[in-house]
Amino acid sequence: MMKINLVFALALCCCSSSLLAEIYKYKDSSGKWTFSDKKPELIAPANIEEIKYAKTKQKFTRPSLDVEADGRYITYRVRNPFHAMVQCFLRFDDDKDVKRVSKMIAADSTKVLYKSESNKRKRAYDFWCVIGDPKSQPLTSLVLPPFLDFKPMRISQGFKGKFSHHRQPSLYAVDIGMPVSTKIVAVKKGVVISTKDDYAVAGVSSPFFFDKANYVDIMHDDGSYAIYAHLLLGSVKVKKGQAVDAGQVIGLSGNTGYSTGPHLHFAIRHNARGRTKSIPFKFTQPNKKAVTPKRGVWLLPDTESLVH
Repeated sequence: MMKINLVFALALCCCSSSLLAEIYKYKDSSGKWTFSDKKPELIAPANIEEIKYAKTKQKFTRPSLDVEADGRYITYRVRNPFHAMVQCFLRFDDDKDVKRVSKMIAADSTKVLYKSESNKRKRAYDFWCVIGDPKSQPLTSLVLPPFLDFKPMRISQGFKGKFSHHRQPSLYAVDIGMPVSTKIVAVKKGVVISTKDDYAVAGVSSPFFFDKANYVDIMHDDGSYAIYAHLLLGSVKVKKGQAVDAGQVIGLSGNTGYSTGPHLHFAIRHNARGRTKSIPFKFTQPNKKAVTPKRGVWLLPDTESLVH
């Protein structure tokens, strides 16, 4: 039996070769359009639109573990499709001698994480990876607001927010409410780790939506990386491995994945000795004042400052 726990930028992610989903679109009691993977019981069938997604093959967009048995040994091999180093862990549930294995996996590479002793049987295990170098020491961050359109945007959930920012790795994340198709920019220069740009709808009815948000992840020079999530389908303007500058447009805001409405989810994270943790930061503003992200605060785009 195999048990996998794969933790990354957004949420738990199951790497499967296929997906068949039925999404239901309807208006709730307040008249708000809602998307759900569960058919509502209290809504008249005539008012429910069923959206079917065809079964398609998925690309390996997250590090995965291949287990190979040759009759004598069992080899556990990691595939890392990220354009960034990752630290991967393997822990067997029933082995007191091999409590935990950890190795660094280079960007865009494959590496043997562990090879069993002779004639060992397959066992249940946990497998997870963390982006970045565990020795990284991110600098205190002062960054650009992550949007460019010339109007103020309101922070709908700040640090330690009660809805979804109450624990790591999202403790120091912010949600910024904004119209769909707002230009999203990189807050610091860096290199694109990974992107996702293949999903159209949103919902919060179940964990089904956790890994569906479109996103861009960008690694910075200090070992930290930024995540920009819930982007509009078809709007991502950068690709994995591409160098980007602070203030460069990387996509458009949307409402995809686990989301209650159009907004951008933004956080800066790093590998904190084997654990993914978000770190606090402040936004620059045109008046040269640094703003700590808090619920209800209005932000202006800042084209005057460049953060290095």
